[in-house]
Amino acid sequence: MVQLNHKLKASTLMESLIAMIIIIVCFGAATMIYSNVLNSDNQRVQLKASLLLNEEAIGIKMEKNFIDSEKQVGDWTIKKTVELYSQTENVYKLSLSAVNKSGKIIAVRNELILIE
Repeated sequence: MVQLNHKLKASTLMESLIAMIIIIVCFGAATMIYSNVLNSDNQRVQLKASLLLNEEAIGIKMEKNFIDSEKQVGDWTIKKTVELYSQTENVYKLSLSAVNKSGKIIAVRNELILIE
């Protein structure tokens, strides 16, 4: 006679859901790590540009060169604008911006300078 009570091993619905949740969490963590790795290069470039603008601002204040200009430094162009700060006679606003070859602004520095 043939046995009809033969059991097959199979996973339950609960086990399948838990496995899917674990896989989704792993994919989410991997996606976050991947995006952080891609953004870390942008942060490095922005830090380098802001340090370059800090050095340029120190040089401008030492030389007292308060004329609008552009300067090519490596792959970047530093744009300098100086304007009289509103309602004062001896305070100027110095604006420096680092622009890459494609015209995208990488970093901006604004500073008030008191001229005596």
